Amino acid sequence: MNGDFLFLVFFLIQFLVMIVIRGYYGWKSPDRKKSLRELTKNAVEHEGRLSFILLILVGIFMMAALVLYLFYTPLFPWLVLPFPDWLRWIGVIIGFISLFLLWWVHSTLGRAFSKALTIQERHIVVSDGPYRHVQHPMYTVFLIYFLSWFLISTNIFFIIVWVLFLFVVFARMPKEEEMLLDQFGDKYREYMNRTGRLLPPLRKKDTSSDIGKE
Repeated sequence: MNGDFLFLVFFLIQFLVMIVIRGYYGWKSPDRKKSLRELTKNAVEHEGRLSFILLILVGIFMMAALVLYLFYTPLFPWLVLPFPDWLRWIGVIIGFISLFLLWWVHSTLGRAFSKALTIQERHIVVSDGPYRHVQHPMYTVFLIYFLSWFLISTNIFFIIVWVLFLFVVFARMPKEEEMLLDQFGDKYREYMNRTGRLLPPLRKKDTSSDIGKE
């Protein structure tokens, strides 16, 4: 088994595990009872039409990059960077770490999880697990996960996927925060004041008034 094929196997394993995690918690989410039309309407309403279109385009580009890497890499050798194996193994390691974190985030959210920006019925402010210190750990996890794609595959298209997803993250975060502020007011504002957006705050913030769940 040559090195490139071994890394391809690890890439596929991690990709399939990600699909299983997202699929399982997506199936448990109240969103599964909503029609595609309703989900699209909610997404456009909370994200804005341009942001929603950007998200769709990034998804299409990501799938095209996956197909290119899995089936057509030998036809485009100039897309492959000469990374040393130790760097690719780092990609494998952080990929598995990100999958554990992805499961942790989803299991913490429970029924509050939604692929679109929306307020669920009986929505709550989740402030335990990874949300205790970070407002948007799902985005952080996927930034790590997509970075592992690039390191494992050494394919230039995947660093483009990472950059495009970064644009999506910074376009979505303010809209998500605005939506939650409208719903929860000072309760969510207090939560924002004592947590980091993508990483835990460097300095410990005041936690004397915990938000918790209702």
